[in-house]
Amino acid sequence: MRKPSNKEKILAQAQLRLDAGTFDEMTVRELCQAAGVSIGSFYHYFQSIDDLIIEFYLSNAQRVETLRQNQLQNLAVWDALRTYLEFQIQGTLNTPVKRLKYIYTYNINHTRLPLERQRAVIRELLEKAQAQGQMKMEFECEDIVNHFFILVIGNMIRYCIEDGHYDLRGNLSCQVEHLIQLIAVSDALL
Repeated sequence: MRKPSNKEKILAQAQLRLDAGTFDEMTVRELCQAAGVSIGSFYHYFQSIDDLIIEFYLSNAQRVETLRQNQLQNLAVWDALRTYLEFQIQGTLNTPVKRLKYIYTYNINHTRLPLERQRAVIRELLEKAQAQGQMKMEFECEDIVNHFFILVIGNMIRYCIEDGHYDLRGNLSCQVEHLIQLIAVSDALL
């Protein structure tokens, strides 16, 4: 078994701090001491503590790419969109609410670089739907991508506000189904 890299040690400690709700109170020095690495190691990988949050999003983007390659390409467009949505929901439900709250408090939004890969996956699906005549031509793909992410992020924020006592899966799935009903050519809704 390989030994964790300094970057992995730093990220593991940052994740523990996020889960404990003490992330915003820590210093780089404290984080490095807890991780057992030098401060120079931290600055080798990151410019600031804020970069750790971006790194968590980037790792999620890698999981999105794996999902796209392994599952989404083999599904009908609307089923692929639903599968992606379930991936997002499951990822949210598997993340401690304290960490989610911190991420949204830190004002990470869906147009930032770490989430661009996720936006690209949805954009590709919608462009495919348009090319196959499954999406009404009156809608622009980029507008629908924005609507989709507003639904996702809005529901995730509500989930955080209600400390996880919100039917994220039920509400978000229903809202996205309404969006699909709105944009899909009626005989393509299978």
